[in-house]
Amino acid sequence: MGENSLLELYLFINPIGSTCYHSEQIIIKLADELQNKIRFRFIPFLNLAATVSVMEENSIPLNNLDLRNHVFNQAYQASLDYKAALFQGKKRGRRFLLNLQHKIIDEKLTYSEKLAQRIADTCQLDKEMFSHDRHSDFTINSFHQDMQMAAEMHVHAFPTIVLYNLNGIDCGVSLTECTSYQLLADLCTGKMNDLLNFQNKIDQIKKHSNPHLHIL
Repeated sequence: MGENSLLELYLFINPIGSTCYHSEQIIIKLADELQNKIRFRFIPFLNLAATVSVMEENSIPLNNLDLRNHVFNQAYQASLDYKAALFQGKKRGRRFLLNLQHKIIDEKLTYSEKLAQRIADTCQLDKEMFSHDRHSDFTINSFHQDMQMAAEMHVHAFPTIVLYNLNGIDCGVSLTECTSYQLLADLCTGKMNDLLNFQNKIDQIKKHSNPHLHIL
């Protein structure tokens, strides 16, 4: 890609997962450092692994089906809440997500509709619009489109970062379980291009010390 192309970054997240919360903070820091050279989106993505991870983080028995369904439903509604907040602007939506995660992960509060509404007030969202959108068919369909995007980008784990427009790289690159600021910074600034440009890319990347890096 050209040197002036804007980097496109997608982070697929579980909205109530602690690892995803950490990855979001890494990306926000990197975007500040790169100064308008990167455009990023946080995209909700749910599967069984996402539910299991949250249960493990909170020491919830994995063999309890009722609790598993409860955790999944919490993550699902939190995803719709985030989508509803995004309809009122990307910055407000992102602020809502980070505030929700702060309450759940840092302050150990349990997700609930009351908590979501309180955070919506804190983020100065239109309360009536938010209350409607968080249950609307339009929001549900938008979330399903996000899930379809995840499938098209071969996203199976979270958090997964997908990058496009890397200078000198003609394809997309995905990075799973990214918790390293330096690794992502090196990837975005071209310091890993030699690895990505090997003729036998996939085989070489599998031999690399970071097995979570993939060519799309």
